[in-house]
Parts: sequence; structure tokens; C-alpha cells
Amino acid sequence: MSILQRFANLVKNSSVTKYFVTLFFIVLIVGFLDDNSIMNRQDRIREIEKLQQEIDVLKQQYEADTRKLHSLEDYDNVVRIAREKYLMKRPGEDLFIVTAPQIQD
Repeated sequence: MSILQRFANLVKNSSVTKYFVTLFFIVLIVGFLDDNSIMNRQDRIREIEKLQQEIDVLKQQYEADTRKLHSLEDYDNVVRIAREKYLMKRPGEDLFIVTAPQIQD
């Protein structure tokens, strides 16, 4: 007799075995093959954790940008940034740009 025939006879003859086989297939389908399986749930949990970390980084960036925005309410800060970052100057003022020498290979 083949293994499958022995298994089929065992399932036919024992009612307890029928329940265990049925339970096994239900656990197999729900646990591994379904859309809400254990593996899919773990993937979703990992994705949620990754997105939560991204949210935390973006919140920190938002807070830093908000502090910069509030610092622009002061006119002196706007003038300082315009002079340093955009090389703007006042009328009648000379501007000297000092750069570090570049090393060539």
C-alpha cells in the first residue's frame, strides 16, 4: 500500500484523526496561505516600524525647520543669512570672498 492510501484509511477509520487533519489544514490555510497569515502580519509589522521611524525623522526635521522659520522673523537674522548664504551686500560696500585653495591631483 502506498503512503497516501494508508493515510486515507487512517482518516476514514478514526474520527479523532479526521478532526486533527481538518484542524491541520485550517491552521495551514489561515496561518500561511491566507492574506492575513502570520508571515504577512510580520511583514506589515516591520513596515509599520519602518514608517514610524521615518515619521520620527520627519518630525525632527519639521521642528528644526520651524525653529529656522521663527528665527527669520527677526530682521537681523534675515540680513545675516542674506549676506552669508547669498553673498548680498549693502550699497557702497565691497565684498571679498575668501575660498580655500583646491588641491589638484
